[in-house]
This record gives sequence, C-alpha cells and structure tokens, in this order.
Amino acid sequence: HIWSLAQCLLRQGHRVVVLTHAYGGERHGVRYMTNGLKVYYAPWVPLFQNCTLPTFFPLLPLLREVVLRERIEIVHGHQDSSSMMHEALFHAQTLGLRTCFTSHSLFNLYDNGSVHLNK
Repeated sequence: HIWSLAQCLLRQGHRVVVLTHAYGGERHGVRYMTNGLKVYYAPWVPLFQNCTLPTFFPLLPLLREVVLRERIEIVHGHQDSSSMMHEALFHAQTLGLRTCFTSHSLFNLYDNGSVHLNK
C-alpha cells in the first residue's frame, strides 16, 4: 500500500522518500525502486507481524539524517500499530516538520487486541 501511494505521489510530481524497518537479511541500507522511489531500511528487525520493538530515541539520529539529507518537509505516518511510525511522527514534530497520519481498520474484531486497535 505504501508503495502504491508513493507511486501516485511521484506521478503527480512530488519527491517521495520511505523510511521503514529492515526485512530479513535481504533488505537493508538504501534502495531505489520504480520511478525513483528512494527507500531507507532502518536496522530494526521486526519481531512479529512486521512490528518492531519501541525504541523511542534511537530512531531520532537516523530520522534527522534522512530529513536533512532529503530536505523532507512532510512526514506521513502509516498504520497505528507501528511503533516506528509513532516515534517518527513524534520526532518529526520535534524537528518542526509537518506531519500527517493514516490509519486503516483492517483488523478483525474477534480478539481484544484487534478491538483495541480499531477504536
């Protein structure tokens, strides 16, 4: 979904940079994707269902470096179950950047955790 959104923004003339966590041993560092989409893979490895442990302050130096290098003006957080997204939005606001957030209710309703995330 993030890739599709990025491609639409790129077609409209925006510059898009994605910061996400590493995916196994295959995806780490910086990669360029279709239409010039630049993806930074942070050295955090997901533990369960692509979620990482909350780190809070270790993300700040990496996020600051990416923001300065790429001249980022807006930080878009995606999905409320991502601790990395919450940290990125917090630090982006601390750095004086504009932020926005997208939440999707793609969770089931038959366990307590999913009901809580759907609030």
